[in-house]
Amino acid sequence: MSQLKEQAKKKNRSKKDQKIYDKTKKYLEKISDEEIDQKMKQIDQILDKEEGEERYSYLYDLLCDYLDSEFREKNICGFHNNLCKKRCHMIEKGIKKSTYDNGCCYSYLHGRDCKNLNAPYGCKVKNLGCKTFTCSYLKKQGYRYTLDKIYLSRYFFNQRQKFYIENTFFVDKPIIMEGIMKRR
Repeated sequence: MSQLKEQAKKKNRSKKDQKIYDKTKKYLEKISDEEIDQKMKQIDQILDKEEGEERYSYLYDLLCDYLDSEFREKNICGFHNNLCKKRCHMIEKGIKKSTYDNGCCYSYLHGRDCKNLNAPYGCKVKNLGCKTFTCSYLKKQGYRYTLDKIYLSRYFFNQRQKFYIENTFFVDKPIIMEGIMKRR
């Protein structure tokens, strides 16, 4: 950890960047994660990007990749025969509600699957709102993702940006990036 501290001092960072670095480091130390060095290197890579759209775009991609791997490795939705855990649970309990393939990628508002769904491979676009969303069934199982709880985004986005990102569904990254930049 001391090597990272020395590296941080060597780099000429703005006060804002140094504050983000220090807060993130403190946060990671509290959770006592074994991979702190690797995570702090990611923070360094983000801070090395020019502040603005380049940094936000890089961070956005890292967050999408992180959530994709989190859901894939833990098999959170637990798809079986194109039905998610919640839908399978409803069928097992004999609940007569109609069930839909592809879980949360089904839009009740539009009555169809998301246009960006590329079943069975997943989503064609990177949308953090969709990736942080978990249905009520998964929330009861203890799965809840918010940008405030993910170390990469905790201090980089302001509250307006986080609210916008977490509540913008079914759209592609360029549209979300535009919204992020407007809310700086």
